[in-house]
Amino acid sequence: MSCARLRTEYLAARDARHAQVVAACRLAQEAGAGAVVVASTNLPGPEKNRPGLEALVQRSLAALGARGVHLTLVSAGTDLLGPCRVLLAAEPASTVKTLTVALERDLPGGRVLDVDVLTADGDPVDRESLGLEPRCCYVCDRPARECILFARHPLQELLAAVDAHLALADAPEAGREPDCRGAS
Repeated sequence: MSCARLRTEYLAARDARHAQVVAACRLAQEAGAGAVVVASTNLPGPEKNRPGLEALVQRSLAALGARGVHLTLVSAGTDLLGPCRVLLAAEPASTVKTLTVALERDLPGGRVLDVDVLTADGDPVDRESLGLEPRCCYVCDRPARECILFARHPLQELLAAVDAHLALADAPEAGREPDCRGAS
């Protein structure tokens, strides 16, 4: 498959997901929900569907429920970008975001998750606005955005780190993911 065709297909998948999120925001406003939650994965490189991702997304939603978040499924599926669930949460968006950040950090394999939280109006709730630590790089203890910006790690190194994180998801007794607090 050509790069141009693959890029077009990725963009189409991203646009389809965006349409699902917009529809979920309308539902959230109608239902008086506190937040829209988009649970997916975040992988470098062209291959976004790896073994274990679907189970990891499902475990993350079960863990959010166990932490007291009341979720209602709006849409579910797997596309070129990997597994994705769009849900409504009864709780306020800032509360849900704080829990999802902890989940991405603490759930074995959670670094591979990408759980976005939006208000019912569609405004994203980011880590910085809540005073939370930035997302950590897959490979080192620096913030991910910094490593992406400076292209610090080759794709093969990133993919090996992804595989290591996914192995943690298969062996929950392995413990918690590293975090970037205090990283420079």
